[in-house]
Formats: sequence, C-alpha cells, structure tokens
Amino acid sequence: MAQILLVDDDKFVLKVLSKLIKEKIGIETVLVMNFEELEKALKENTYLLSICDYHLPDAEHGEAIDFLIKNKVPTIVLTASYDEKLREEILEKGVIDYLVKGIPNITDHIIYAVSRALRNKKTKILIVDDSQADRLLMKKILKNMLFQVFETSRGSEALEILNKYPDIRLMILDYYLPDEDTVELIYSIREKFKKNEVGIIVVSGVIKTNMIPVLLKAGANDFLSKPFSKEEFMVRVNNTIEMLDIINELEFYAFKDPLTGLYNRRYFFEEAPKLWKLAKRYGFKLACIIIDIDDFKKINDTYGHDIGDEVLKDFAKHLRNFFRRESDLIARTGGEEFTLFIRYEKKEKLLEYLEKFRKYIEENILKITVYLKDLKEDLKIKYTISMGVELDLKDSLKEMVIFADRKLYESKNKGKNCITF
Repeated sequence: MAQILLVDDDKFVLKVLSKLIKEKIGIETVLVMNFEELEKALKENTYLLSICDYHLPDAEHGEAIDFLIKNKVPTIVLTASYDEKLREEILEKGVIDYLVKGIPNITDHIIYAVSRALRNKKTKILIVDDSQADRLLMKKILKNMLFQVFETSRGSEALEILNKYPDIRLMILDYYLPDEDTVELIYSIREKFKKNEVGIIVVSGVIKTNMIPVLLKAGANDFLSKPFSKEEFMVRVNNTIEMLDIINELEFYAFKDPLTGLYNRRYFFEEAPKLWKLAKRYGFKLACIIIDIDDFKKINDTYGHDIGDEVLKDFAKHLRNFFRRESDLIARTGGEEFTLFIRYEKKEKLLEYLEKFRKYIEENILKITVYLKDLKEDLKIKYTISMGVELDLKDSLKEMVIFADRKLYESKNKGKNCITF
C-alpha cells in the first residue's frame, strides 16, 4: 500500500499532518519521531515520499534528510527557521522542496507541496538547450521535483518529441539555438498545441529585454534569465504547471459534466454542427442516437440520489468503453439522457453494435456497498436503456435531434429497453 513517511519530533505536528493528508489526499502515513525510528521504517517499507523536519533530537544537522535521499525517498523538508545559508544547504541535497514551519497557513502549503509532487510524477517536461551543462543542471532539478524529463539540443528534434509524446506538459526552451529561429519554433509549436496544452518557458542569458515581449506574444508562457537560482527555477516551473492545471480545470467545468466526465450539452451543440457540416460536404454517414436510462426516477426514489448518481457514472463508463473512436461525440444532454453523434458505414453493422450495447447494459450488474451507521449493505442494481436512432443526414442538426428524440419516445411506448430507428 502506498504511504507517505512523516518525520518530526513533535507529536502534535505528526498527528495534524497525518489527519490532513488522509482527508485531503487519501493516502495513509507512517509516523516517526527520531533518526533511530527512521532507520527502522526504511527497512520495513518503501514510500511515495517523505516530509521530514530538518532538526531531530538525534540528527540535528540534517542527517535524516541525507539518509532519506541516499535511500531514494523523495523528500519535502520542514525547517523551524529560515536563513540563506540553510536554504542553500537544503536545496543542494536534492530535495523536492522546503517549507518554513512558522509561515501563515503552513498546513495548506504542505498539502499543496505533497499534492503537487504526486502530480509531478505523472507530468512530462522537455528541455531544449544546446548546452549540455545547462541541460544536466535543469534535468537534475526537475528529476528532484519528480518530473519525467526528456531532453534535446535541437528545436527540430523538439517538434518530433512533442509529436511522439503529445502529453508533454511543459517545454524549457533556450532562446539561443544555433542555426534556429526560436520565435519561429514557438509559432510552429503553437500551430499544434495551445498555451494550456504545452507550456513554454524560454530561458536565456544573452537576450535583449525588448525581445522578451516578442517571445511572450509568440506563445511563450514565461521567461527566465540565466543564470538562475535553483529555487527560482523550481518556483517558475511549478507556477507554470499549476496555471496550466487551473486553465484545464476551468475548461473541464465549462465543457464537461462534472458527475460523469462526459461532454455536457453546451459542448455537444457547439461541436455537433461541425460534424454535420463535414458530413454534408464530404458525404459520409452520421447517426444521431439519444439514449435514456429507463425508470431512472424509480431508482432515485428507491435508493436515493447518491445511488442514482452511481448509476449515471456506471453508464457513462460503459458508454466510453463502447464508443471509443476519436470521432465519436458523446454527451450527457439531460438528467438521465445521453446523445451520441457518430460516423458509420453500414446501417446493419451500426444497429447490430447498438443492440450489443443495449444487451450489455441489460445484463450488467452494478454492485455498490452502502454503510448506514454500523450496518453494511451490498446492493446489486440492474437497469436498462431505451434508444432513438436517426440514421439519415437531415437538412439540419436540429432536425436530426428532433427525429432521434421522437424515436426514443417510440421506444418508451413499446415498453422500454429497446431501440427504434
């Protein structure tokens, strides 16, 4: 089981951090109060990361941190006081970050640092710099921060790497690359990736200040002058990644249904017309499918809205698994209503696949464990769906939706759990 190691000689601090990490991040912790207990803890288990006080009763000069780093445990350091010399000493050890205990809202800062570090483990960063020494320095810092790091010395190779790994979140780009135009390179990247998809931090020690706004207008997210301190580099990287996450979260809530994770009604009616126009222009076949969960009100009335939500999430999961093509547009367009807009080649094959999906849902059993005080109940819920399918490309998207909706109504009148086309 994944755990976080907490190392501090203050029992109160350990208890508070342990409780917060469990509540806000959902990860169990192991608590130790001295160096002797730390040695024992590392023999018995491995850890996602550690939060360690710099001063311990039997390790007053950071020996515990050295021991953790030596044993390859990523570490966030807590210090009781701050001074320039201590800061440099801590950062040189290769820690994730350090925090001063006395700052306001310190627990919030710790939870943020832990959450950020865990997200960093899944985050890819690309370094583009012709200086091997600079690449090594930045790579070391980023690895300490738990990022997955790629590197290259040429801009042309950078584009190839981005195409191969489109989930790269951030590029650290040196302004001066021999025989390459950095501004043109940024333009090329922005043709394929928006600013919230791949962040770009330009670094340079030989740039005129009037070029910085040019780079930012071309599509860079930030600029950092060389030489930079480790801490400034770390802060700029974390801030840029955090801003990308915030923008993506805002986009998620603008276009996604927060319960099911599917696209919402707004997104569907913005994107579906584009597909309809392409189908009209190039003559390919499109189907509009409206699906409704049968007797959903009865599920809510019998089991409660929380269980109803679980049914919706379960159905959305199966929708995603069955309709996986990039061109398939799937949205939750009503309470228990879902609309699909998908390409097809043969009518018979599509209807056969839809029937397979209907039957799969009919046979599916959703298992949910419910706790009421000291009682535990295992629920087994079955539900069915009805579909209305419009296979003809009508004169407008609105008309296709109307016809699909009428056919859904026919399915309900036939007794539900069926498909009308």
